[in-house]
Amino acid sequence: MRFCVIVGTRPQIIKSQPIIKELLSRRSNLTMIHTGQHYDYQMSKIFFEEMKIRDPDLNLEVDPGTAAQQLASIIQKLEKPLQKISPDIVIIPGDTRSALGAALCANRLGIKVAHVEAGARSMEFEMEEEINRRIIDHISSLLFAPTQNCYKNLKKESVFGSVFLTGDTMYDVFLQFKKNLKPNKSSGKYVLMTLHRNDNIKNYQKIKKILNLAKQISAKGWDVIFPIHPHTKKQIRTFGLGLNGITATNPIKYSDTLRLLRGASLLLTDSGGLQKEAYWLNTPCVTLRKSTEWIETLDGKHNFLHSNISDSSVNFVTKILKQKRLSTKPTTKFGNGEAAKKIASILLQ
Repeated sequence: MRFCVIVGTRPQIIKSQPIIKELLSRRSNLTMIHTGQHYDYQMSKIFFEEMKIRDPDLNLEVDPGTAAQQLASIIQKLEKPLQKISPDIVIIPGDTRSALGAALCANRLGIKVAHVEAGARSMEFEMEEEINRRIIDHISSLLFAPTQNCYKNLKKESVFGSVFLTGDTMYDVFLQFKKNLKPNKSSGKYVLMTLHRNDNIKNYQKIKKILNLAKQISAKGWDVIFPIHPHTKKQIRTFGLGLNGITATNPIKYSDTLRLLRGASLLLTDSGGLQKEAYWLNTPCVTLRKSTEWIETLDGKHNFLHSNISDSSVNFVTKILKQKRLSTKPTTKFGNGEAAKKIASILLQ
């Protein structure tokens, strides 16, 4: 059988890593395509190197443009390569613009789609990723659900494809890297912050309030470490906002993210993946959204949703920071670290 894995962003590279390794270990015919959605080295190539994945066989170098222009570019530039490769199955991880473009293109060419991380739902209609993953799920032949809740969502929606409860490939990767985490050299107490959702960064008032909250946290004695996504950096510059009091850095490697997250007093984020990693590392998390697709992380005061930033937000966050660090390890609901093995076995059947 011929497989083709299509990625375009950092999270997709991470999610795909154990599947790529597993399929190659079974001597499968595998082609890797990168759309170029994350064209910045620190957001893309560095993760291929760290994950020890070979360079993609093809980079589409899609046009940045608007959301619609980029989606159209992905579909157009992918059509001929997919026709030439003629894979039996296209493997698509996650819910990015690259994932949607790849799924639509494969579907129109009559190629089966296998969706990794199927069934995640935030119920936020205005979120691009929510619409992406719903469309992908309904045109996929094979759907790999990472959690029981994701599996239930797919069954409730009566998707056409075959649904499998496999566990989360990100948990596979997490367990690989957790074993080799180096000691955290950062001294003192700190908060790790990430920010990239359009709903937060494209809205002047929202991003201003979030940055002001970070500055207030810093003023109360917690260093705020902020690896900045290129799009977020661009928006901050466009709005003319300052980062005084915040320790801003370039995007960092996956292992460094886990190291910082393990030692952090708190994670302040709008990311989906980092909510899970904070949960697995027992680090408290405040998610700057009104909902989460990973409802499992809300158990046991591990993750708190907080979308409406106000004058009282700093007290809300400080209260969590002052709480005794969670002593009980969260019970994982994301599988046993062998999701990729299950997925590879199903694909090869």
